[in-house]
Amino acid sequence: MWSVYTVSSDSWGERVKLPADALSGGRALNKGSDGSTNFLISDPRIRKLVQPEVVEPLERSLVIDWDGTPIYAGLILDSEHDVDAGSLNISSVDIWWIFQYRHVLAMHGAGAEKLALTYSGLSLPTIAKKVIQEGADAAPLARYQLPIVWEADLAGTYGRTYEGFKMPSVADALDELMKTDGGPDIDFPPRWNSSRELELVMRSGDLTQGMVEWDTTAAKSDVIGLKVKKSAAKVTNKVIGTGEGSGEDILVKAEESFAGANYPALERVSSYQGISDVNQLSARARADLATSNEPTREVSFKIPVDGSVKITDLTLGGNIRLKTKDVWHMPDGWSNWRLISYGFDRDFITPQFQPVGG
Repeated sequence: MWSVYTVSSDSWGERVKLPADALSGGRALNKGSDGSTNFLISDPRIRKLVQPEVVEPLERSLVIDWDGTPIYAGLILDSEHDVDAGSLNISSVDIWWIFQYRHVLAMHGAGAEKLALTYSGLSLPTIAKKVIQEGADAAPLARYQLPIVWEADLAGTYGRTYEGFKMPSVADALDELMKTDGGPDIDFPPRWNSSRELELVMRSGDLTQGMVEWDTTAAKSDVIGLKVKKSAAKVTNKVIGTGEGSGEDILVKAEESFAGANYPALERVSSYQGISDVNQLSARARADLATSNEPTREVSFKIPVDGSVKITDLTLGGNIRLKTKDVWHMPDGWSNWRLISYGFDRDFITPQFQPVGG
């Protein structure tokens, strides 16, 4: 059963349960998702509970919970009262939104332009953790702190330098790390701690835990509206990456893959501003090439929230087994996929997949 709460965006506690008429949200690897709830405040019983101070934008955060497990959490961003409908709609954005407005700086103010942060001998997931922590380490600390439960540091062979004069945002730093060759996937599943305060547990690296399956050939399958699409619209077999510099002095590195299928040559010139190291530029171009050198397959369907697979069974990055028969672009029998995101409303879950290895 769904429950809706708001919590303080300062303490991440002060939990208040609210009676929502409609709700929706989602979770995704490596990017943000929105949430929404609607309250029928024309009903005096509901208006008594849904007071302005418990749904105030930015001061409060929305948590959508299934049977005691938070599924979605985000800062309330907008609050709209539809007077004729007698309703109040609350929309929210998850933690990825705030990363646009935090920066990887040794000093958050004047003087930052003269300083640099350098990390070395670490794994890429640990560097991702460090840049988020830099964005949460400034005064007043109470306003900068985030309710993240951190992973342990891991040694590695990677390094990064963040120059203060470039004012790199946490969002941009994470984007570069995730999209480089061998870069981590990142996820922040919400949970309640023992004091019923909101926490976000950082998961990063090669996220492949968990496994669920659906048999679309079964007589009483939960799968509704199965669609499969194969698209070559974004195929690229040569990526020419440009980094720092200008004119004839611009840093350039090309990566290509013409083996296998006989596709015509399809070049893409991509600008990776801020990259001044040729090996780092090459790794970024290789990663882009790996995700675009063949047509993509997209599978979509929805399942009921009260079906055999519950929303609490879904782990982003986890394995999905799907059994099909006579479906275009799909083999008969079982195929393996990876869960990269899902959306939900009161009645249905809409998962999105990526082929394993794709």
